[in-house]
Amino acid sequence: MVNHFPVVGVIGAGHDCRLMVAPAIALGVDLIFFAGDHNDPAAQIAKHDVGDFKDLDAIKAFAKRCDVVIISQESFPLSSIRALEAQGVSVRPSSATLTKISQFALVNEPESPLRISVVVARSPHAQACAWTPTQIFGQVGVSMRTETPALGISDALASKVQKLALECAQEISLIGVMCLEVNIQGTEPHVRSIAFGPHEFGLWTIEGSRTSQCEQHLRAVLDLPLGDTSMTHKFASMGIVYPGEKTDMYRPYLHLMARNPALKIHQYRKGVPLEGALAHVSATGNDLLDLRECVTHAVDYMSGEIDE
Repeated sequence: MVNHFPVVGVIGAGHDCRLMVAPAIALGVDLIFFAGDHNDPAAQIAKHDVGDFKDLDAIKAFAKRCDVVIISQESFPLSSIRALEAQGVSVRPSSATLTKISQFALVNEPESPLRISVVVARSPHAQACAWTPTQIFGQVGVSMRTETPALGISDALASKVQKLALECAQEISLIGVMCLEVNIQGTEPHVRSIAFGPHEFGLWTIEGSRTSQCEQHLRAVLDLPLGDTSMTHKFASMGIVYPGEKTDMYRPYLHLMARNPALKIHQYRKGVPLEGALAHVSATGNDLLDLRECVTHAVDYMSGEIDE
């Protein structure tokens, strides 16, 4: 039997990459990673090569086995992307997209109390879609959670933010998924940051949307028809677990799962030392206050902030 399923290579093997493994398996897509270490979150559960991200010869050899290559390593040099493209490799994001984004005007003002993000996807055939805008609470790396839809803005402003993100995606010739973060000043959104690939602000889509950002990223880079981005429930709440007093990330399951069977936990299996995001939890439903309490309690319990 001839295997016509594509091979998608990913430069990087962090927790964002780990979350792409399940949708790739469901689609029958072969996903392989170029990791810095065998213990990287994605490398623990999927096929991978281990090497130095600065070793262009090793990267080129890896890319030859792939139909498309996704860059998920933030510090990966633009010159290396251009070298892969010169070799005929389809790289996402492309060097042209990264060059355009470097010229995009971003606000340098202090963060607004009202922070909104929207994830969008775009394919090579220019099919594009946007998810419901999300409200961001807290700080990445310290204590961060999201609630969707963003209740701090009107429907008209939500539509304006989605339109802004889609226009940005078109302007930079995006292929794949992108997260746009904006500050809201009055009734105007101001672009604060743009990030390529599955993003922390879009983690709610795994349970909260008919098509997750991770599956959509694969669909987009492979130029498959994009999936439905509508929400599965009225509300979705998500919280990131950062290192705290607890080091055993499995033990809290007994309490949390018994307390709320609807809670979903995504463990990243970070190695020692524990740093950065360790896991995320999410809940979907029709009662936002209940979801907010459920997610906040789970994050605090897993990090050791509370013991009950």
